[in-house]
Amino acid sequence: MAEVAAARGLRRRTQANEQVDVAIAVERYGRRPLELLDEWGWLAPDVTLAHLCELTPAEVALVTGSGVTATHAPGCDLPMGWGIAPMAELADAGVVVGLGTSGGGSNDAGHLLADARLAMQVAPLVGRPVTAREVLGWATTGSADGLGRPDLGRLDVGARADLVCWDVTGVADAGVADPVAGLLWASPGRRPKHVVAGGRVVVRDGRLVTREESGVVRALTTLLAARRR
Repeated sequence: MAEVAAARGLRRRTQANEQVDVAIAVERYGRRPLELLDEWGWLAPDVTLAHLCELTPAEVALVTGSGVTATHAPGCDLPMGWGIAPMAELADAGVVVGLGTSGGGSNDAGHLLADARLAMQVAPLVGRPVTAREVLGWATTGSADGLGRPDLGRLDVGARADLVCWDVTGVADAGVADPVAGLLWASPGRRPKHVVAGGRVVVRDGRLVTREESGVVRALTTLLAARRR
């Protein structure tokens, strides 16, 4: 896979240090996941690693010295009981950190603001506190850089013109000194007012304009019912 990625100029992504990964790696190989990834050539600057829970000091040094980028997924890690990734420590050491919701099987709604708030809440349990702007940076520029996409995650000349606007004038925001921090602390479950993706408006005044929402609901309900059968 590394050879194919190099030949095609692609980045690689995998997961490490979910609790189940650690147990299986120790059982099968007598080593922890990051040791194996290092041996297999998967600790390199073209790789993004998700989860990275409960790293040992030696593993922190291994990750920070390898050039990999990291994806924080607390909305998945905590309900599954996998632990907390020391993302502030990794970021302070120069690791590019992104934020993700993980897959549909292990998160409630794929809601990045809610997971950003959770990242703020759990950070002091394994290191220093993190700010709202820092975590939002992980969700935007950090995630884009982890994908190798400098055209995403930023408002800049040549970028993709992705824009999300939230209304911060409601009751939940009354008295909030910093409206950016309030996006996470005051009401992280709010829906965006407007969303522009690649210069195309996809949400206007809180409503999806590219498809009928009722059709999306029917399609998802049908899909899930088929999978349960």
